[in-house]
Amino acid sequence: MPWKNGAGTTIEIAVFPAQVGLDDFVWRVSRAQVVANGGFSHFAGIDRSLALLQGAGMRLDIGGVNHQVDLHHNIVTFAGDVSLHAELISGPISDFNLMSRRSACHHQLNHWIGPAMRSLSVDTVLLYCAQGSGTLITEKSVCNVNADEAVQFAEDDNLAECQLKSSDDSRFYCVQIHG
Repeated sequence: MPWKNGAGTTIEIAVFPAQVGLDDFVWRVSRAQVVANGGFSHFAGIDRSLALLQGAGMRLDIGGVNHQVDLHHNIVTFAGDVSLHAELISGPISDFNLMSRRSACHHQLNHWIGPAMRSLSVDTVLLYCAQGSGTLITEKSVCNVNADEAVQFAEDDNLAECQLKSSDDSRFYCVQIHG
Protein backbone atom coordinates (compact mmCIF):
# COMPACT_ATOMS: atom_id res chain seq x y z
CA MET A 1 0.00 0.00 0.00
CA PRO A 2 1.21 3.58 -0.53
CA TRP A 3 2.84 5.51 2.30
CA LYS A 4 0.59 8.10 3.88
CA ASN A 5 2.75 10.85 2.30
CA GLY A 6 2.78 9.09 -1.10
CA ALA A 7 6.59 8.95 -1.29
CA GLY A 8 6.87 5.16 -1.28
CA THR A 9 5.12 1.89 -0.51
CA THR A 10 4.88 -0.43 2.47
CA ILE A 11 3.89 -4.05 3.00
CA GLU A 12 1.52 -4.43 5.91
CA ILE A 13 2.40 -7.47 8.04
CA ALA A 14 -0.32 -7.11 10.70
CA VAL A 15 -2.81 -4.58 12.00
CA PHE A 16 -5.11 -4.50 15.02
CA PRO A 17 -8.03 -4.47 14.85
CA ALA A 18 -8.02 -6.41 11.59
CA GLN A 19 -9.08 -4.72 8.36
CA VAL A 20 -8.79 -1.10 9.61
CA GLY A 21 -7.10 1.77 7.79
CA LEU A 22 -4.29 4.13 8.74
CA ASP A 23 -6.62 6.37 10.76
CA ASP A 24 -8.15 3.63 12.93
CA PHE A 25 -5.49 1.10 13.98
CA VAL A 26 -4.50 0.46 17.60
CA TRP A 27 -1.18 -1.03 16.47
CA ARG A 28 0.33 -1.81 13.08
CA VAL A 29 3.42 -3.69 11.83
CA SER A 30 4.86 -3.27 8.33
CA ARG A 31 8.06 -3.31 6.32
CA ALA A 32 9.13 -0.87 3.66
CA GLN A 33 11.80 -0.10 1.10
CA VAL A 34 13.37 3.34 1.41
CA VAL A 35 15.09 4.30 -1.84
CA ALA A 36 15.60 8.06 -1.44
CA ASN A 37 16.21 10.71 1.19
CA GLY A 38 13.11 12.49 2.42
CA GLY A 39 10.50 13.13 5.07
CA PHE A 40 8.41 10.57 6.91
CA SER A 41 4.62 10.46 6.96
CA HIS A 42 2.98 12.40 9.81
CA PHE A 43 0.97 10.24 12.24
CA ALA A 44 -0.68 12.32 14.98
CA GLY A 45 -1.01 10.49 18.30
CA ILE A 46 1.10 7.53 17.13
CA ASP A 47 4.36 6.24 18.61
CA ARG A 48 6.72 4.51 16.21
CA SER A 49 9.68 2.17 16.30
CA LEU A 50 11.78 1.58 13.20
CA ALA A 51 14.46 -1.08 12.70
CA LEU A 52 16.90 -1.79 9.88
CA LEU A 53 16.30 -5.03 7.97
CA GLN A 54 18.73 -4.64 5.04
CA GLY A 55 21.18 -2.04 3.77
CA ALA A 56 23.75 0.28 5.35
CA GLY A 57 21.20 2.30 7.29
CA MET A 58 20.06 5.90 7.50
CA ARG A 59 20.53 9.05 9.50
CA LEU A 60 17.36 10.54 10.95
CA ASP A 61 16.69 14.11 12.00
CA ILE A 62 13.82 13.69 14.47
CA GLY A 63 12.59 17.10 15.57
CA GLY A 64 16.13 18.51 15.37
CA VAL A 65 17.80 15.56 17.16
CA ASN A 66 20.06 13.29 15.08
CA HIS A 67 19.83 9.49 15.26
CA GLN A 68 21.39 6.76 13.18
CA VAL A 69 19.79 3.42 12.32
CA ASP A 70 22.38 0.85 11.22
CA LEU A 71 23.58 -2.62 12.20
CA HIS A 72 24.94 -1.33 15.54
CA HIS A 73 22.04 1.01 16.41
CA ASN A 74 19.24 -1.08 15.02
CA ILE A 75 16.06 0.35 16.59
CA VAL A 76 14.92 3.94 16.98
CA THR A 77 11.66 4.95 18.69
CA PHE A 78 9.96 8.31 18.10
CA ALA A 79 6.64 10.13 18.05
CA GLY A 80 4.88 9.91 14.69
CA ASP A 81 3.74 13.52 14.94
CA VAL A 82 7.28 14.96 15.09
CA SER A 83 8.95 16.30 11.95
CA LEU A 84 11.37 13.68 10.64
CA HIS A 85 13.81 13.67 7.73
CA ALA A 86 15.82 10.62 6.63
CA GLU A 87 19.13 10.51 4.77
CA LEU A 88 20.31 7.14 3.45
CA ILE A 89 23.89 6.26 4.40
CA SER A 90 24.77 4.24 1.30
CA GLY A 91 21.90 3.29 -0.98
CA PRO A 92 18.42 1.89 -0.44
CA ILE A 93 17.37 0.08 2.72
CA SER A 94 14.56 -2.11 3.95
CA ASP A 95 13.06 -1.37 7.35
CA PHE A 96 10.64 -2.82 9.89
CA ASN A 97 8.00 -0.48 11.33
CA LEU A 98 5.91 -0.77 14.48
CA MET A 99 3.29 1.86 15.27
CA SER A 100 0.89 2.12 18.21
CA ARG A 101 -1.85 4.59 19.12
CA ARG A 102 -0.63 6.49 22.20
CA SER A 103 -4.15 6.87 23.66
CA ALA A 104 -4.80 3.10 23.55
CA CYS A 105 -1.51 1.34 24.36
CA HIS A 106 2.26 1.49 24.18
CA HIS A 107 4.65 -0.87 22.45
CA GLN A 108 8.07 -2.43 22.80
CA LEU A 109 10.20 -3.79 19.96
CA ASN A 110 12.96 -6.29 20.78
CA HIS A 111 15.68 -7.42 18.39
CA TRP A 112 16.91 -10.97 19.02
CA ILE A 113 20.10 -12.06 17.26
CA GLY A 114 21.63 -15.53 17.03
CA PRO A 115 21.00 -18.88 18.66
CA ALA A 116 19.03 -18.98 21.90
CA MET A 117 15.99 -20.39 23.61
CA ARG A 118 13.75 -17.43 24.47
CA SER A 119 10.48 -17.43 26.39
CA LEU A 120 7.75 -15.21 25.01
CA SER A 121 6.10 -12.65 27.25
CA VAL A 122 2.31 -12.77 27.62
CA ASP A 123 2.06 -9.35 25.92
CA THR A 124 3.80 -10.56 22.73
CA VAL A 125 1.55 -10.04 19.70
CA LEU A 126 3.91 -10.83 16.81
CA LEU A 127 7.25 -12.41 15.94
CA TYR A 128 8.96 -11.51 12.66
CA CYS A 129 11.91 -13.49 11.31
CA ALA A 130 14.18 -11.08 9.45
CA GLN A 131 16.91 -13.65 8.77
CA GLY A 132 17.62 -17.32 9.40
CA SER A 133 14.97 -19.40 11.11
CA GLY A 134 13.57 -20.56 14.39
CA THR A 135 11.20 -23.04 15.94
CA LEU A 136 8.24 -21.85 17.98
CA ILE A 137 7.46 -24.41 20.67
CA THR A 138 4.22 -24.49 22.66
CA GLU A 139 2.64 -27.03 24.93
CA LYS A 140 0.56 -28.34 22.00
CA SER A 141 2.56 -27.63 18.83
CA VAL A 142 5.84 -26.92 17.08
CA CYS A 143 6.02 -24.39 14.24
CA ASN A 144 8.99 -23.46 12.04
CA VAL A 145 9.43 -19.77 11.24
CA ASN A 146 11.68 -18.82 8.32
CA ALA A 147 13.11 -15.56 6.94
CA ASP A 148 10.47 -12.96 6.02
CA GLU A 149 7.73 -14.84 7.88
CA ALA A 150 5.70 -13.59 10.82
CA VAL A 151 3.61 -15.26 13.49
CA GLN A 152 0.79 -13.22 14.96
CA PHE A 153 -0.69 -14.29 18.29
CA ALA A 154 -4.35 -13.94 19.25
CA GLU A 155 -5.40 -12.37 22.55
CA ASP A 156 -6.52 -15.76 23.88
CA ASP A 157 -3.28 -17.61 23.00
CA ASN A 158 -1.56 -18.95 26.11
CA LEU A 159 2.03 -17.73 25.75
CA ALA A 160 3.07 -18.71 29.27
CA GLU A 161 4.84 -21.83 27.97
CA CYS A 162 5.75 -20.56 24.48
CA GLN A 163 9.42 -20.52 23.52
CA LEU A 164 11.42 -19.60 20.43
CA LYS A 165 14.50 -21.67 19.60
CA SER A 166 16.45 -19.61 17.05
CA SER A 167 19.19 -20.65 14.62
CA ASP A 168 22.81 -19.45 14.56
CA ASP A 169 22.25 -16.89 11.80
CA SER A 170 18.82 -15.71 12.96
CA ARG A 171 17.47 -12.21 13.54
CA PHE A 172 13.99 -11.89 15.03
CA TYR A 173 11.86 -8.92 16.01
CA CYS A 174 9.47 -9.46 18.90
CA VAL A 175 6.53 -7.04 19.12
CA GLN A 176 4.94 -6.49 22.52
CA ILE A 177 1.86 -4.36 23.19
CA HIS A 178 1.11 -3.12 26.72
CA GLY A 179 -2.11 -1.61 27.98
